[in-house]
Amino acid sequence: MAKRAVQHADLKAVPMLLNESLYVGIDIGKAKHVAGFLSKTLLERHERFEACPSLVFENSRQGFRLLIERIRSLAPLEHIFVLMERTGHYHRPLEQYLQELDITCTSCMCKVGLQGCSKPTNGMH
Repeated sequence: MAKRAVQHADLKAVPMLLNESLYVGIDIGKAKHVAGFLSKTLLERHERFEACPSLVFENSRQGFRLLIERIRSLAPLEHIFVLMERTGHYHRPLEQYLQELDITCTSCMCKVGLQGCSKPTNGMH
């Protein structure tokens, strides 16, 4: 017996962001990374950053290809800006992969503050 698709009147399809920048923040880990996607349209649709799309992917070529597939489903590569956490050397393969695709990529160091808050640093203490 075939199941009927449930219609959700409050959900709308996210159009491809043809003329809009897509910002991708990536939390770098040894084996896996987590990417969060943010744009004006995504923020308007989901109403808050925490509800915007995200993706967990492996620190491997296969994982990087999965990330690019997801990015391409949202916006053209020339409209992508990536910010990633610099964790030891674990960010380097992904950074190189993205740069080979001419994707604007920036990395920053983060440290844990006194009350557990992550704070970006510029290398100065």
